[in-house]
Amino acid sequence: MEEPLKILTREAEKPYVRIRGIYSTALTKIFLDNGYEIVQPSQEIMERFNLENKILSPHIDIKDLENKQGVVVETFPKFKDAIVKLFFETLEDIAIRYEKFQIGSIYKGVIYRPAPWGGYIVKLTPNMEGYLPENELEGRSFAIGDTILVEVKKTRSNHGYPLLSTKVSVPGDIAVLIPEETVRISHKIKGPIRSKLLEIGQIIRPDGWGIIWRTSAIYADMDELKEEIDRLLEEANKMGEYALKAPALTKLREGLDNLEIEFPLSAKKKLDKIRAEVIPTVNGHHWLKSYSNSLTEIVDFAEKVLANKVEINVLNEGILEYVKKTRFPKIGDLIKIHHIKISGREIILGPARLAYIKNGDSNQPLLAMFRRFKPGGYYDGIDAPKEVGDYGITIAKIEDEKLVTVYYDVNDKLKGIYVNINTPIEAYGHHLRYIDLEVDVVVNVNGEIKVLDTQKLKEFKENKNISEKLFNKVMEKAEEYKEWLSTTGIQEIMDLCSEVKESLAEEEEEDEFEEEFM
Repeated sequence: MEEPLKILTREAEKPYVRIRGIYSTALTKIFLDNGYEIVQPSQEIMERFNLENKILSPHIDIKDLENKQGVVVETFPKFKDAIVKLFFETLEDIAIRYEKFQIGSIYKGVIYRPAPWGGYIVKLTPNMEGYLPENELEGRSFAIGDTILVEVKKTRSNHGYPLLSTKVSVPGDIAVLIPEETVRISHKIKGPIRSKLLEIGQIIRPDGWGIIWRTSAIYADMDELKEEIDRLLEEANKMGEYALKAPALTKLREGLDNLEIEFPLSAKKKLDKIRAEVIPTVNGHHWLKSYSNSLTEIVDFAEKVLANKVEINVLNEGILEYVKKTRFPKIGDLIKIHHIKISGREIILGPARLAYIKNGDSNQPLLAMFRRFKPGGYYDGIDAPKEVGDYGITIAKIEDEKLVTVYYDVNDKLKGIYVNINTPIEAYGHHLRYIDLEVDVVVNVNGEIKVLDTQKLKEFKENKNISEKLFNKVMEKAEEYKEWLSTTGIQEIMDLCSEVKESLAEEEEEDEFEEEFM
């Protein structure tokens, strides 16, 4: 069987990149320094980098993840490997997730079964399925087993499947050919040129097809517009011929690769430094921007003040002090720990009660949390049964690359110690967050010290979800923590847990005193 058709794009001397969101200044610098060309820049980016407003269609499109903890990258497949390499070389601690489906890819699928919520589940390949919603049927009825041409519009829907459409489009650099007899124009195109493009579109639109003029159409003359539509129509005809002879469950055309790149605290700090080379930047800029909109306003204000040559250290200390006083938790508060797997799965540990805070010499406090565990089964790694009355103390120092949990039975006897290796711990009010790096070091119920799960991390490295540098760093950390536990670590942890228990006992006494005299 032939290879899937490629998405049409004219060759460019340098790949075009469009960047939006809270990381745009730092990422723009990274891409410019590595020979990429920035298109459709915002007004701020134009001013900061002295760029022209090139309204060209991007080969690579970058925007924030919904939770602001990284970015989504949509790219032509031929640029994917270079982008992954660039991100790993610049930000070694990131995690990259690859969507199985490509945006805009086209399949000759088979109606597999009705979806419980309406529409159909469509078999795309022997191992892949998608969801065709009811509003795409347009009054047509299908039988199980019918073949159908569908395009992937979104890689995920609310039902867990990629979202499909029967409206198969043919995208180009300045136009998109669509199976509707209409002419549409990018909302960014204003004024007389909009009317002109509408008129031209009605003249050159092929029978049975419609045109969407992309923003870059404003630079094209009549001959270039006509040439683009002819080129797209030829591609549509080629795809139609391919679809007729292709067997069912075939991918007819590739789409855009979709990557999710998660930025842990260490990556955010590196991006802060890169941004600071372009414009005054407060410490923790990207961490604060990903925190909340209200802190975004404070950061923007502070950096305007900073641009007027105010002492940066004073400003940084003031912001950090403000965040600590207004956003950080207090003793007795409930804390949730967001344990993010490299795969993207999120596990929430807790809630756990904050029992102890130790500020020490650094700006980064150490938090200890008291947790109760439900009986039944065994604790992973430490090989101890989960019994009635078991409790744990979880120790997390902000920005540390480990999370320690100590397990006790109802009689305060130690059951085991679990050292989770992770990216630096970030604090977001009553939430802690990090990427779990799979490898753990434990003291099990028999007192043995073991390193666990190195094979999982190796697989993530081989699949290019993490960099080789990060893999090597984690393996070094595992040996470092094993050595620490073998020498002074266990005693240090036990001493700290004793302080936490004393603090808890004092709180209980105070509570009893208040109850007695209230």
